Amino acid sequence: MDKIEVKNLKIVGRHGVFDFERSQDRTFELDLVLFLDLGKASKSDNLEDTIDYAEIIDAVIKEFTKKNYNLIEAVAESIISRLFKEFNFNKVKVRIRKPHAPIDAEFDTVQVELERENDKNL
Repeated sequence: MDKIEVKNLKIVGRHGVFDFERSQDRTFELDLVLFLDLGKASKSDNLEDTIDYAEIIDAVIKEFTKKNYNLIEAVAESIISRLFKEFNFNKVKVRIRKPHAPIDAEFDTVQVELERENDKNL
């Protein structure tokens, strides 16, 4: 299966369980992998035969910033739902990293990954 990937998209948000997380902007990092058939686009060299990366990123940013969530798991699910409504593809993986998670330990980041198949395309 062919893929379109967006790696390390940085978006400012206020997601978290604690009040202090919701009172200050913090940068989250996202990766997206959309699985779809890119055969037509690879032959035609025509944007209309694929999904415009700019439109994907715009939809993700709008969904990520439309409200504050407690859990990045919920943000990821919301992004997936919007992408399935707006674009035609078979499957998606969404990873959201929270490098500033309030955990008393030394680490690079915490991350969730959700993978869903589009019921419309099965």
